[in-house]
Amino acid sequence: IRAMKADFAVQIEEVMAKECSSYECVLCDEHEIGVLWSFLLEDSISGFIGVEDNEEGLGIHTVTTGIHLKDISELDRNELMHILELNSELINACFTVVHIQEKQEEEPEPVFAEEGESIEYDNDEEEENISTKEILLIQCKIPLSAYDPSDFSGIIQNLMIQSDFALNQNQEEEL
Repeated sequence: IRAMKADFAVQIEEVMAKECSSYECVLCDEHEIGVLWSFLLEDSISGFIGVEDNEEGLGIHTVTTGIHLKDISELDRNELMHILELNSELINACFTVVHIQEKQEEEPEPVFAEEGESIEYDNDEEEENISTKEILLIQCKIPLSAYDPSDFSGIIQNLMIQSDFALNQNQEEEL
């Protein structure tokens, strides 16, 4: 299986080099084989592709491809449940929600000392201002043995079409 994962990693990086504006391997396994990549398409569509072991659950290695759709942090429970109910209309895909921590960059306030006054610096780590966003994404999971890296573009297009149809249909119903 290690050879299969290594071949997949090489092939998917070749495809992403052609198809994506940018990509990055963000996680490697214990053998330094890539297992998770983030990518950007057309400088506006972000997503990920990752190999998962799933030994305890499914018993097979899988490849998950996903696209980040939108921040849904402000949706109420009913709106979120309605979106997740749309999963029944998707084919070989599902909407999911991930929580992403986002560090807020704040400028440190300048410190002014009076003449003769000493300033004590706190050497402890400064408390970081971190906020959490809930991001809606659409993803599909395919067995590693059945995943053809040359299908990457088609899988992304399929996910985009399904998410656009499902979410726009939802908005039309509300009108």
